[in-house]
Amino acid sequence: MRKIAKSAVILSLFAIMFSGCGRTAVPDDIQKTTLTVNGSGAVTVFLVGEFDKSYYDLSELTAMVQEEAAEFDGKGTVTVEGVDAAQDGSGRVVVSYRFDGSDSYQEFMGDRLFYGTVSDAVAQGYCKGVTLQSVEDGSRLTEQDFSDGEKRHLIITDASAVVCCPEKVTHISEGALLNRDGSVDTSQAKSPVYILLRK
Repeated sequence: MRKIAKSAVILSLFAIMFSGCGRTAVPDDIQKTTLTVNGSGAVTVFLVGEFDKSYYDLSELTAMVQEEAAEFDGKGTVTVEGVDAAQDGSGRVVVSYRFDGSDSYQEFMGDRLFYGTVSDAVAQGYCKGVTLQSVEDGSRLTEQDFSDGEKRHLIITDASAVVCCPEKVTHISEGALLNRDGSVDTSQAKSPVYILLRK
């Protein structure tokens, strides 16, 4: 990925905490970095960071974030949805970006993100050696269980975040945690997380 130079300036202002889904709604009070994927593949990411120094200026951060997005000339588009300070006095700030697809997200953010059918994932070699576990009964699903014609959707990411999906989650890989609201927490995973969605 070709990072835009201003990323370093923005990241120096605060340490970004990169921390299924059944169309899980994004909570009003975002505590951890949150990534959402909708049915058409568009991606919104809410980056959560510390912003508790008196010399930090929210309007300056907003301008830099917007400039960075405007200068992005990679695959697809990125839009700044908002730069907001938490109202609870915690000193947190949430920067939200919207991407038209996983390619633009990957190029801009630098994290791996795949969203597509199992068939597409198999064709691209993403499912080699993968074992998933059912969120309902713990049964296992291996690479051999995936078929080339499988139309269910799969999300694959190495971002440390809470992931909200367009459909209910049926299986997840080791290290991922299914939250009570149906979102998936990837922050404890030591390898890329696989999230299989229902048909």
